[in-house]
Amino acid sequence: MSAIEVLHSVNETANVVAGVIPNPPPQQPPGTEGVTTILSWLKWIGYVVVGGAIIVGGVLIAVSFRRGEGHDALPKVIWPMAGAIVIGGGAALIGILAGA
Repeated sequence: MSAIEVLHSVNETANVVAGVIPNPPPQQPPGTEGVTTILSWLKWIGYVVVGGAIIVGGVLIAVSFRRGEGHDALPKVIWPMAGAIVIGGGAALIGILAGA
C-alpha cells in the first residue's frame, strides 16, 4: 500500500467518523447571563487601558524624540498595541470556537 492510498483511507475514515459524531450548537446554561456581561465589561476595560497606554506612549515618544532618546520610548507604544491585538484576537477566537 502506498502512502497516497493510506492517506486516502485515513481521509475517508475521518469523514465517516465526523458524520457520526454529533455537533450541537453552543448554548449558554440558564442563569449565566451575568458571565457574558462581566466578560463584555472586562473586554471594554481592556480596550480603554490599552488605548490610554498608547496615548501615553505616544506622548513619551514625542518628548523622547525631542531629547534624542526616541529608541527607548518605542516599546511603550508597541507593547500596548500588541495587547490590543491579543484582546481583540482572543475575543474573536472565542467567537469562532463558540460558533457565534
